[in-house]
Formats: sequence, C-alpha cells, structure tokens
Amino acid sequence: MRLVHSAAMTAAALLLASAASAQGLGDAATREREKRKATPAKPAKVYTEGDIGRSMAPVSSSSELPAAAGDPAAADKPAGEAGAAEGAPSDPEKDAEEARAKAQADWTKRLDQAHKEEAVYQDVIDKLQLELSDTSGGFYNPGRAAKIAFQDENKQKLAEVQGRIAALEEEGRRNGYR
Repeated sequence: MRLVHSAAMTAAALLLASAASAQGLGDAATREREKRKATPAKPAKVYTEGDIGRSMAPVSSSSELPAAAGDPAAADKPAGEAGAAEGAPSDPEKDAEEARAKAQADWTKRLDQAHKEEAVYQDVIDKLQLELSDTSGGFYNPGRAAKIAFQDENKQKLAEVQGRIAALEEEGRRNGYR
C-alpha cells in the first residue's frame, strides 16, 4: 500500500512540475515576442562587386575588370581618372601584369585546394579499403555494407575533384601559368 501511495505522490509531483514548466515556457515565449517587437530589426547587408573584389569574380571575367574594381570611389570615374586621382599616372602594361599575377595566384590557390581535397578523399578511400580487406569480422557483418556505401560515395567525390583539377590544369595551360 505504501508503494502505491508513494508512486501516486511521485506522479502528482511530476504532473505539477511539468504544468509549471509549461506555463514558464509560455511566459518566456510571450516575453521574447514582445522583446523582438520592441527592438527594430537590423537592415539586411547588401553585397556589391566592390565588397567581393576580383578574387571572387568568375575566372573568364577577372581579366576584363577595370583596375579600380575594388575602389568604390573610383568606380564612378572613367578609367583614365581612377589612376590620376591617386597622383600617379596609370600604366596599362603594369596594370595588366598585376591583374595577370593576381589571376595566376588565384588559380594556384584553387588548384592547391583541389589537390588537398583529392588527397583527403584518397586517404579516406584507402583507409576504408584497408578496413574492408580485413575479413576477420566476416564478409556479412552489418557495418560492411555501410563502409562500402561510404567508400563508393567518396570515390564519386574523388572523381569530381579530379575532374575539377583537370579543368584547372587546362585553364592554366590556356593562360600560360606555371
């Protein structure tokens, strides 16, 4: 009898505690709504080409951008006035050389990143193959199928990265990098 009585008391205490916490959550939600209404929302950030700069421009158009693309003050001026505002005359050959150097540095960075991704995927595939080659757990254990699926997924990603590397190397050959 004591056991039934103590179980009933415990159930009643839990019921009261859950009702109290539900009221507290409702009150907290109401307070949060009122707080959000009282504070004005921040305006959304609008990104322009000046914010992004040349490094994020598409590869095909990176050499076509004017020299002052990153300078918002020079964007309103004609191309000849942008260099004159700085006090030094603009040298088109030097500007073209700088643009080419920057494009090559960007290309090198993307190629290095792709090679790093390739190495990671290859490492994961090799480790999975090593685990799959260990037959001490049997051929039909539940984890084997998951490992095979994960290995196939990584092989597909590796093939995509290798395709991207081939495209980058072709881009480098076309532009005379390296």
